[in-house]
Amino acid sequence: MKQNNLMNRNLLFLLLLLPCFVFAQNTITGTVTTDKGDTVPFANVIEKGTSNGTTTDIDGKFSIDVENLPATLVFSSLGYTTVEQEVTSAGAISITMGESAEALEEVVVTGLATSVKRTNAANAVSTVSAEELVGTTGQSTVDGALYGKVVGVNITSSSGAPGGGFALRLRGISSINGNNQPLIIVDGVYINNVEIPSGLRFASGANSGNEENAGNRLADLDPNDIENIEILKGSSAAAIYGQRGNAGVIIITTKRGKGGKTRINFRQDVGINKIQNALGLRPWTAASVLETFGQDAVDQFNATIAANGELYDYEDIIYGETGFITETALSATGGNAKTKFYLGGSYRDEEGIIKNTGFDRFSIRANIDHKISNVFDISSTTNYVRSNSQRSFTGNENEGGLSYGYTLAFTRPWVNLFPDAQGNYPNNPNFSGNPLFVRDNAINDDSNDRVIQGLTVNTKIYTDDINRIRFSNRAGVDYLSNETFVYVPETHQAQQGLGAAAGFVAQGKNSFTQFNTQSALVWDHDAMEGDLAFTTQIGTAYLFQDSNLINARGTGLAAGQTSVDQSANQTTDQFRSEEKEFGVFGQVEANYKDQIIGTLGYRFDKSTRNGDPNEFYGFPKASVAVNLANMDFWSVEAINQMKLRAAYGETGNPARFGATFTSLGASNIGGVIGQSVVGVKGDADVEPETASEFEVGLDLGLFQNRVSFEATYYKKNIRDLILTRQLPPSSGFTQETTNLADLENNGIELAVRADVLDTDAIKWNTGVQFYLNRSEITRLDVPAFAQPGAGFGTGLGTIYIEEGQPVTQLVGSIDGVLTQVGDTEPDFQMAFNNNLTLFNNVDISFLFQLKSGGENLNLSKFLTDLGQTTPDLETQAGQDRLDTPANAARFVEPAGYLRLREAAIYYRLPSNTVKGLFGEVVEGVKLGFSGRNLFTITDYSSYDPEVSVNGGAGLSSGIEVTPFPSNRQVYFHLNVNF
Repeated sequence: MKQNNLMNRNLLFLLLLLPCFVFAQNTITGTVTTDKGDTVPFANVIEKGTSNGTTTDIDGKFSIDVENLPATLVFSSLGYTTVEQEVTSAGAISITMGESAEALEEVVVTGLATSVKRTNAANAVSTVSAEELVGTTGQSTVDGALYGKVVGVNITSSSGAPGGGFALRLRGISSINGNNQPLIIVDGVYINNVEIPSGLRFASGANSGNEENAGNRLADLDPNDIENIEILKGSSAAAIYGQRGNAGVIIITTKRGKGGKTRINFRQDVGINKIQNALGLRPWTAASVLETFGQDAVDQFNATIAANGELYDYEDIIYGETGFITETALSATGGNAKTKFYLGGSYRDEEGIIKNTGFDRFSIRANIDHKISNVFDISSTTNYVRSNSQRSFTGNENEGGLSYGYTLAFTRPWVNLFPDAQGNYPNNPNFSGNPLFVRDNAINDDSNDRVIQGLTVNTKIYTDDINRIRFSNRAGVDYLSNETFVYVPETHQAQQGLGAAAGFVAQGKNSFTQFNTQSALVWDHDAMEGDLAFTTQIGTAYLFQDSNLINARGTGLAAGQTSVDQSANQTTDQFRSEEKEFGVFGQVEANYKDQIIGTLGYRFDKSTRNGDPNEFYGFPKASVAVNLANMDFWSVEAINQMKLRAAYGETGNPARFGATFTSLGASNIGGVIGQSVVGVKGDADVEPETASEFEVGLDLGLFQNRVSFEATYYKKNIRDLILTRQLPPSSGFTQETTNLADLENNGIELAVRADVLDTDAIKWNTGVQFYLNRSEITRLDVPAFAQPGAGFGTGLGTIYIEEGQPVTQLVGSIDGVLTQVGDTEPDFQMAFNNNLTLFNNVDISFLFQLKSGGENLNLSKFLTDLGQTTPDLETQAGQDRLDTPANAARFVEPAGYLRLREAAIYYRLPSNTVKGLFGEVVEGVKLGFSGRNLFTITDYSSYDPEVSVNGGAGLSSGIEVTPFPSNRQVYFHLNVNF
């Protein structure tokens, strides 16, 4: 009992002393303002030499407890100079922070967990801001919005259908059979940009799944959610991404919350779609009809003229719709010292230039940043997307009677193909399909449900005067559920000839899951009294991909039925894949007084797609930048930046899934199910394709960066390209896939930007970009060959892989001799953009894009020549072409152009007008008109010189077969800020 009383007295004594300890803490309060008198909200306040800190509130006020006095407080905030203030006694103080142009400088990615000021970067990293991306006009997709805005990036449309379809090539072709689309990362999440076949080819007779006019799934991302895009164009910049970086890397950062009161933005776009360039009707006369088709056709021609007063212009009837476009978006941003948020939702509904085509996308996003303590902070990005496409029937086929271009090539304009009073469509007497029946009754749709979730947790492990150590964990999931549906009624003309097999239906159920994680330990160290700074990072990265594609098809449909189970003949295909990759990386950056900046890095990767899934492959990187204008001896005031830079890096590209194994196929012998070798031999020793790139460059800034210039030369060698070669029958196989070739790309990139005028009345910013690329096959261990899926053989022309020649060359058989007839690679490309602001209220902008050189293989004209419907056949030149053998040389055309890619004019209501109309509720109103693809000057004779019959993959650019025509768009815009 006595012992318990002693313990109680000691406890009481401690409780009495506790307030003394508490009040022994020294509390410092105050307000942080700018040198103009404005408060600085959410500035960092740190007790120097400790991890003790806080932030100012919305009014710039702060309160911090320090254990001992005197103490030094460090005040910092983006855009302001850092201030150190010694405090000798508790109480209130006032702090003034000046604006810092250096602190506001743009930063670019240099590692998986670090960034660097652009003025110190040793690579040519292109960036596109939100204003540059969507500030001019409405954009359907992210890749389409990048047209003409990035030096060194070649973008080709693979379809004019709503929802897009684009091929992006960063610094040329990086693989022959493998992936050529860049790796895309959104807020740390690896994004799937797959094109999904629907089974349409089994009804149309197309050759392969990439001829089915599918869009790529980057279309699911709303461009208006994006804050900025960084593009790592070459291996020297993308080396830290290892085996995923061969085709370059696109890093997308979406909008995030900002502290202060909640701000709401409402945006409404209304627009129309029209065909960009109609080819027109051949100017038929009775004489030309007689000469071409005979007297019976003349009689029909005269009867149609007498009845209608004109011929049927089926091109205008099919492609001449005016598509209506609406997009509505609402977003909110705000937060406090602990939590910031961005919430956004949008709905886009875009009708196509063909009746019953369109694309709609509903997107909702929540980006949350939360500061748990001075040690931990967390960021979450959540995006749900529902998109739907109706892409109808265009592109290549083999007389399936579905593709509009094929059908129109042979349809004669005096034939009435409209339905009768009972709704019955007549058969087309000149081809296997009636395009009006297809437009009104056949279906080619897809729908997508997608969830993209990213999560980042940062931990500040240690902080003192010269060291800052943090640990970053990042994880992301991209889940895509896709459904495709193709339906051709049994009453379709081409189906009627199939008897009991008439009618076609295909239902696809496809799912894709990507999961990636990344952990990095980052150590910032200041040496030599702060003159030399080191940033070191080490970490791991993991990627898991799972896909499951199921396509069920049926022919012999019961009358009026659209389900596979209502068909007589049923087939189901399934493709499943599972891939895993693991990498370890390390990197050290050194910065001496912003004068000399060097980087060394290395990444080791292993992949289940390699021959040995447990073998690590190494990818080094090194770079140096020298800022001469920051040197002590520099005295040229007009030149405020002169940076010389050089960089080297290596990246990889694993073999296709399954290439390392010998494939087995199902067999049925006497009712017994088994497996047998299908003839393709795998290579267990296949190694990843590896690209090594060296780039050098010069960056200049003149007159306090009012004029900037960037020049880059690069040389990129891709070795161990994975190809398929034929094997002798005695081997027991027909083909083998292994490392067989090398490829080289060389290029130049130039960019100039200038603030020409900067006055109260007029602000004018302009920019010019120039870039070119040259490729060559430097090693080929197999005989030269026509690339499968990139042409139609040497008879009509094809991409041809040949040592010593460009990888983009077009070759055809001319009088029995294989001859290079063209090259799809442009001679060079340029872009010219201008932005003007008049009297702070009127914004005018326009973007021209120039492509010089490069040829297309126009096989749409081959078909219209066969059908005698090409518009120029009334001319002597057209008739002379008909007398020329139908070989590749006849259909190769120059594909250069000058295009007004974007143009807009906006008006911002003056603030006093807004206040007078809406009071304090509305902060700003902006109205505008804009357009995309407003005009094009070109010698190319078809719909668009940007074509790709085989989608965005492979080497298909520059080959045209009856595409979905590209369109011109005009918009009205309303933006309101609350």
